[in-house]
Amino acid sequence: MTADRELENLAHQYLDLLAERVGGRAIACSDQWFASCDNLVKPGRGVFREGHFVSTGQWMDGWESRRSFGRRGDDDPDFDWCVLRLGVAGEIHGFDIDTNHFRGNAPEQVAVEAARLSHDPKPGDEVFWTEILPTSPVQAHSRNLFHCDSDEGWTHVRLRMFPDGGIARFRVYGTALINPQHFLPGELVDLAAAANGGRGIAASDMFYSSPSNLVMPGRGVNMGDGWETKRRRDGQHDWAIIQLGVPGTIRKVLVDTAHFKGNYPDRFSLAAVNAERDDIAAADIHWRPVLSEQPLDPDKEHLYVPEIMVPATEIFTHVRVSIYPDGGLSRLRIFGEPDWQRSGAE
Repeated sequence: MTADRELENLAHQYLDLLAERVGGRAIACSDQWFASCDNLVKPGRGVFREGHFVSTGQWMDGWESRRSFGRRGDDDPDFDWCVLRLGVAGEIHGFDIDTNHFRGNAPEQVAVEAARLSHDPKPGDEVFWTEILPTSPVQAHSRNLFHCDSDEGWTHVRLRMFPDGGIARFRVYGTALINPQHFLPGELVDLAAAANGGRGIAASDMFYSSPSNLVMPGRGVNMGDGWETKRRRDGQHDWAIIQLGVPGTIRKVLVDTAHFKGNYPDRFSLAAVNAERDDIAAADIHWRPVLSEQPLDPDKEHLYVPEIMVPATEIFTHVRVSIYPDGGLSRLRIFGEPDWQRSGAE
């Protein structure tokens, strides 16, 4: 399997728990002389500005430490490290440690440790780190993909690089873990939110962008931060399927066309299903109508309360949003009462 296909599988199956857009942050590092560790969680792969120098040297879009030769004492570790807080706590299933544009200054090896903490560690705090990726070689100017079989819930990771150098981006792919004790009885929860484990798992078309954007936090920052299809010429319509992070009822629906002004769909509909199948896009899946075709306006939040088409107590695991005939949506919110007994939550 090629690295691109392997990465596509990871990104399709799991959420980047460390992404800046879901709240991931770099907390501390051993050294960031040439470039800040804050860059590790930013979107994209990092850019290179040839000939753009700052006071420390060539500007680099990533985390880069000084050369360690002669800098470390006898009691210092033989690696540089960075502690990061996951934006969404969860099980970890894979990593993308990207050394893009770090050609002569990439580390030779990396390792990853994880911890479950109630707060960000401070200097002097004693933290018990569990190694979840043993020391492994990495290639310069490359995406370095690693699988991880950890089935515990983690809140923080520590990235180590041996002996020093630069890493452009760090992706931590996994499954969100939700704590029911963080919610009040009867509270409506956005069951589709990425922070609650929701994810886009299938779509008729994702020419411009992924349906996974539909469940990201906040309103979209631009048209690229949504789900947009190419123009249809066949008289059909487009659709996307969202797996709810927590099975539950559907009490309220919000559809946002933020930034989509000349390319928003004319209308949309919503259906749902309660199913445990992997082939959720199969033709024999029986989808229950939740909202019939509704008109849409450009650059606007649309709120619906589907009281007529589905009972308030019926439990669903997936929703399918259909757009007519094509275009783009920014966000989809599915508010309901979670069925914690079936969620796998902690």
